[in-house]
Amino acid sequence: MTTDQEAAHEQAEPVPVPAGGLSRRAKVIIGGIGGGLVAWFFFAWLGLKRNIVDAAGESIGSGILLLLLFSIAGATQRSRR
Repeated sequence: MTTDQEAAHEQAEPVPVPAGGLSRRAKVIIGGIGGGLVAWFFFAWLGLKRNIVDAAGESIGSGILLLLLFSIAGATQRSRR
């Protein structure tokens, strides 16, 4: 017979994290996306003559949308393993 503490310990085992952090390819992709969002901000602000708050909102909103899509893709990929 197991105690409550042993049962809780068996259920709450952490998922192992890959050692070494992000790969070089992932860092380049993240940097490119970040640079693209900054470029979109300046293009919307200076090129399209939009208000600075509107340009920042477009850029930040686009970044949040990308984070949401990557999160859904990662959760879907993890559930298939």
